[in-house]
Order: sequence, then structure tokens, then C-alpha cells
Amino acid sequence: MKAINLIKSNYILIAIMFIAAIARFYHIDFQSVWLDEIHTLNEANPTKSFSEVYYALLVSEPHPPLYFFITHIAFKLFGYTTFVARIVSAIIGIAGVFSIFLLGKEIFNKKTGIYAAVLLAFNYFHIYYSQDARMYPLMFLMTVLSFYYLIKFIKKPTYKSVSMYVLFSTLMIYCHFFALFTLVSQYLILSYFIIKPYEIARKKFFTYTLISGIVTIILFLPAYRLFIKTTEINSIWIQMPTLDVYTQFFKDFFGQSEIVLFFVISLIILFFIQLFSIKNTKKFTINPKEDKLLFSFFILFIWLLVTLFLPLVRTYTSLPMLINRYFINILPVIIIVVSIGLYFIKNEVVRYSILSIVLLFSVTDIIIVKKYYKQPNKTQFREVTQFIIDNNSNNDPVVTSLSWYFPYFLNNEKVKNTIIDGTLDNYVNEMIQDSTKRKSFWYVDAHNRPYKISDETQKYLESNFSIENNVDLYDTWTKHYVKSSNELSKKDISEFNPIKDKNGDGINFAIEKFEINEETINIVGWAYLENIESQNSNLELILISNGKAYLLPKQKMKRDDVTTYFKSQKDLSNSGFESKTYLKKVPPGKYQLGIIIKNPNENKKGLVITDKIFEKN
Repeated sequence: MKAINLIKSNYILIAIMFIAAIARFYHIDFQSVWLDEIHTLNEANPTKSFSEVYYALLVSEPHPPLYFFITHIAFKLFGYTTFVARIVSAIIGIAGVFSIFLLGKEIFNKKTGIYAAVLLAFNYFHIYYSQDARMYPLMFLMTVLSFYYLIKFIKKPTYKSVSMYVLFSTLMIYCHFFALFTLVSQYLILSYFIIKPYEIARKKFFTYTLISGIVTIILFLPAYRLFIKTTEINSIWIQMPTLDVYTQFFKDFFGQSEIVLFFVISLIILFFIQLFSIKNTKKFTINPKEDKLLFSFFILFIWLLVTLFLPLVRTYTSLPMLINRYFINILPVIIIVVSIGLYFIKNEVVRYSILSIVLLFSVTDIIIVKKYYKQPNKTQFREVTQFIIDNNSNNDPVVTSLSWYFPYFLNNEKVKNTIIDGTLDNYVNEMIQDSTKRKSFWYVDAHNRPYKISDETQKYLESNFSIENNVDLYDTWTKHYVKSSNELSKKDISEFNPIKDKNGDGINFAIEKFEINEETINIVGWAYLENIESQNSNLELILISNGKAYLLPKQKMKRDDVTTYFKSQKDLSNSGFESKTYLKKVPPGKYQLGIIIKNPNENKKGLVITDKIFEKN
């Protein structure tokens, strides 16, 4: 009976939690893990002990260990997969929605808590990091719970309330060292209530606060080495911020959606309009129960101010450290302020209309504008490595300048590939110096590292290798350099006999460039099997002469414009190609250019003979 009554009295919150769960679980493993998530996979590896996880953090990225220990345990219990890592973050993210309900209810009232929960449930920034195998949703959760128990402690200082506050403030700083700035804001808040205590003797409140500080420091000692390691960093990848850095962060929190931002700002203004109408309090005292709006402002203002100000000072005096995800612990401040603003709209039709508009445009922005659940937005390590695995029948080595990030995919219990660390220029230079090292290989790179090599490297590769397979994906690419001979490889096309202009399944194509000079044949174009997506199709260019076919080296090119031009519902972006072949490798004869495309997934294949003809004497 109690359970039924509990459900009846909280059915709105239960519905919000259900929606929040759908938003965070749906397509949770659609995106590949990116660079930082691979850090999580490597450092929380279940084969390590807890001390080894700690040491891995100390060596590679000195973050506090709480999130990595939690994920490490999850890997041991449920398997060492990206799905498990993401599920951990999603569950934590859902708990974050419930936590902000608790905070909103405690700091102002239950309606504020409900509004805060529903706004967070649909918040793009929080959904994104709830599907990211990193510590940020945990940082959000522990920060909110820390302030929740801080408020309870201020309202009713007891050993129980101070113990709960100490627990969650400690867990907060075990999530990310940025939380130390927020901890400073909490002790500034407590200092104010020592000076102007609420319903308790100043001495007793000071004693409780002192005990909480001492215990938190003691509990933080196991992470001390990691903290010191962080302070010793004298160079970092983070760039110096622009003057509007915090404005951009604010926009990022709401997915840069202009309509959502308009109403968010409007509700923040309404919050301040109500705040400015408050009369002076007696002797600067704040009663959390009677002065709810003033109390809310005081807590949220100190929280926001300190968490923004201290990193800004350190950025301009030491190292840049301003990245939007590091500030996820101030997102609750904005959500609560907006929720209180909503509460102050007296007309319910207007209030719920505005809330509906915010939610509608939030969902539209996520699903339709950003295509969050269907369009890649994280480095496709998983897809690029799977492409190598599927096409590396000769087990050629994989060279990369990011060798630390690829073993999870390329060298594990299921597959074994040799991974060589180095840039493409350096690896080629070794072959130039020692011809015995001239062997076929893959090169793969990612994380904003485009294909860029020296002229000497390019000339050497063109003279000694052909690119047999390549793919360009989101923020990553790979090329398979196959050691070439002085002649083109022959291609068996007897499966299409008798050869006609069009053979097998239909192919749509265009040859946009076909140039023959004294040294090379240069070809650029696109082609795809009709009514089939090009992603899993294998395209080959051939030269045909007197029934014989020769395979041309080629590279795939990303051609989003093909999909757009034909207004196709199919993805044709993988249809582009370019080819450069030295004429000296082509036997004498009269040739016609052909295109072969096969798609094993759809069991389709075709050969088309183009009108491009040339003759070599």
C-alpha cells in the first residue's frame, strides 16, 4: 500500500526518470569510443589490480580514481567492453537527474525540483556526457549531492548531516580535481554561516565545519600523489581561451540552440527580477526556511562565482584549463535558477507553455538538428580498426603516431596485429635508409591529424607502393600501402563473361577526371551500386585490353555531395575514388577503363565499362 501511495505521489518524477533513462540508454554504443574514453578502457582494464589502476592514472593522466575504480569493478563483473563502460556513465547520469530533483526540492521547493529534473532529463550536454565513458556525469552527481547535504547541514547541523556532507564532498573531489574549486565555494558558504549562524550557536557550527574540513582532508590523502602530479604539469594541450569563453560554455550547456537559450535567459532574468524585489534582511542573516529565494541565490551565486573565477585566474597565471566539460559541475546552478524562474510564472498556462517550448526545441535540436543518435560525432576508432581487421588478410603491421590508443582494438584476445609507433614520414624514412624494411603496411591516424606528409615521402610511396585499401571516417583515416611491383596486377573478370558495357547489377558512376600525361594516368570520380548504400561496397578500377584486365591502385574519397545531389535516402558518401598510376607499369596496348563494385552484405556485384579509352605504344 505504501509503495502504491509513493508511486501515486511521485508519478511525475517517475515518468521523468523513465524518459531520462530512454534518452541515455538509446543507441548508447552507436558512437565509437574516442581518445579520452580509450584512456578509461586502458586504465580501468579488469586485468589490473586496484593499485595498478591507480599507478596507470599516475603515469598517463593524473585524475582522481573514483570513476576508474567503479568502471574497473563493472568490467570485472559484466565484461571488458565499451558497452559496459557507457552503461556505467548512463546509470550515473540517470541518478544525476534524480539528484537535481532532491537539490531543487531542498533549496527551494518540490516544484522547483520537478522542473529541474525535467530540464536536465532533456539537456543535450548532460545526455552527451551520460553516454561518454568518462567521469563527468559522476562529477555532476557528486557535486549535486554534496550541495544537497551541505544545505541539509546548514539547516540542521548534526553529526549525521555533517557526516553525509563530508562523505559526498569527499566523493566529489575524488571525481575530478576541478571539484576542488567547488569545495572552496562550499567552505566560503559555511564560513558565512559561522559568522551569521542559523538556529545554532556559532561555536558549535564552527566545530562541525572544522571537523568536516579535517576529515575531508584526511580522506583525500590517498589521492594526494595524483594531485601533486597534476600540479607538476608545465605544458598542456588546452589552448588559451577566447574572451567569450564562458559565454560559449553557457551556450554549449544547451546545445547552442537559440530558441532554448532565449527562454533559458528569460527565466534567469525573471529569477533576478524576483530577487531584486526582496527587502533588506536583518543584520545580513539568511533564514533558509523563510528566505528561500535569498538563500538559493546565496548558495548558487557563491557556487558559480568561485567555480568560474579560480580556474580563470589559474589559466592566466599558470596553465590554460578552461574546457566546457570540466564545468559540468556548474550546470546544476543554471538548471536550478531556470527552474525557480519557471516557478515564479504565476499563470500555469504560460508556465507550462514555456516549459513545453524548451523541451520541444531541446528534443528537436538533439534528434533532428544534431542527429545525435544517428550521426557520428566521436572519433571512429572502432570503425577504422574494424576496417583494418576485415582487410588485413596478410597480417601487415599497423603504423600510427597514436600507438597507445589502438591495442584495445587491434591487439587483444581475439585479434593480434603488430602495432608500430611512429609518424608516416619517420617510418618511410627508415625504409629509405634500409631497403630491407620495405614491406607492405597500414598507416592509421586520428584525433585531428590529417594526411600530411613531405614531398620526399610522397614520391617514395608513389614509386614503391600502391594503396590497396583506404577509408576516411569521422576524425580518423587509414591507408593500406602494399609493396608494388613494376607491373600492374592482373584481375580475373571471367565471372562477368561475356563482357558487355554493363554487367551484373547496375552501377551509377561519373568519371570527373581522366588525364594521361607522359608519366601518369590520373583518374577521379565516383561510383555506387544502384539502390544500395556505399559504405560496405568494395570498388575496383581496372584497365581492360583484349579480354585481359589490370587492377589500378586507387584511394577512396569521401563524397557527401553525391548523396546530396541525388537526394538519396541511401548513404552514398563512400562512393568517391581517385587513382594515380605510373604509365611505366602499364603493358603496351589499347585500354578501356572499367569499374567493378561488390557488396557482400547485399550479395550484389557489377562491372561497367566506361567510355574512357587510351592507348600505350
